[in-house]
Amino acid sequence: MAGVTRDDMLADFRTAIEKARAQGTGFKEFQKDFDAIVDRTGWLFNARGSTDGERRAWRARIIYTTNMRTSYMAGRYKQLTDPDVLKYRPYWQYVHSGALHPRLQHLAWDGKVWAATDPIWDSIYPPNGWGCGCDVEALSRREMQALGKDAPDEAPELVKYEGIDPRTGEKEERISGIDRGWEYNVGKEWLDGVVPTELRDPLPPYGPDVPAPANLPDLPEPTVAKSRDLMPEGLEPKAYVEGFLKRFDLKKGEGPFRDKSGGLITISKSLFEQRMPDGTVVGLKSDKRGRGQYAKLLADAIIAPDEIWIDWAAVRSGVVLRRAYLKRVVLPDGRQLFVRFEWTSKGWVAVTGFDTKEDYLRAYRRGALLYRRPE
Repeated sequence: MAGVTRDDMLADFRTAIEKARAQGTGFKEFQKDFDAIVDRTGWLFNARGSTDGERRAWRARIIYTTNMRTSYMAGRYKQLTDPDVLKYRPYWQYVHSGALHPRLQHLAWDGKVWAATDPIWDSIYPPNGWGCGCDVEALSRREMQALGKDAPDEAPELVKYEGIDPRTGEKEERISGIDRGWEYNVGKEWLDGVVPTELRDPLPPYGPDVPAPANLPDLPEPTVAKSRDLMPEGLEPKAYVEGFLKRFDLKKGEGPFRDKSGGLITISKSLFEQRMPDGTVVGLKSDKRGRGQYAKLLADAIIAPDEIWIDWAAVRSGVVLRRAYLKRVVLPDGRQLFVRFEWTSKGWVAVTGFDTKEDYLRAYRRGALLYRRPE
């Protein structure tokens, strides 16, 4: 669901799609759920249409058909890869949807036959884009030969090019003919699980009494900071915020940032704003306890962390997932600084200190390890 960035909204859509998929309630029922979510959240989505009703119907149908088609093709992959099916039908044929305005690359693949085990299917198993209705048909050797083929076709060389992540502005590799974000096998991902390996086992309960994981390796060796990595003491809070933001080199000075584990967090001045209950900004919390001089190092903990962990955290409204960035730095004066930046959908907390003993650090290394800096 492109454009959905809030966890709670995504969860609502996930529930609506699951109801449609599992109960077969159809598009009209999903559209009612779509309208309720939009009305409740105020989501401003991109869509076609001259009226609000037309725009809602267009976007709801895109979400519905995309997810239903993806679910169908994932189930089809499971059928096609059944050992008994593979034994008698070890070849797959790419079948174009017959769309009136076809993608030329998809049309070029139409009728091609490759072994079911050919790595090409990791990239082009359909759907291969928004609205793609292409399919796969399993063939026996006799059926392949009936097409005039003595052997599978030669796998095509995928044309790759450099694109830009529209949310972060970072460069990324794309494949010609495949929409951004669709260059994967939906069925294989479903069977393997889209959850990161580290999170496939349940996370432990949350709370201060939960011990850190056993057999933890030592943190990577501390990074040596240069004098320019520290800011002068006694600056205005605004200056420390600017120093933090400039470290990310974002085009507009703030925006989405993709971390080393692939996660997105929003970097902006609002991270440091102190607000009244009514939302009024009353100050900046960028120099609490005189730690403003480490603003750049706080940013570095997010940009180039030693480790990234994820665990549960209790907040007033319930329980949320917490992403934590850890980094040790050797300061110019020889002292070691430990930085931990904790991020949740409800807010963030920064921890800095000079106690870098392993016993102390263990308390901050809990949950599931998403990333570890290579040494």
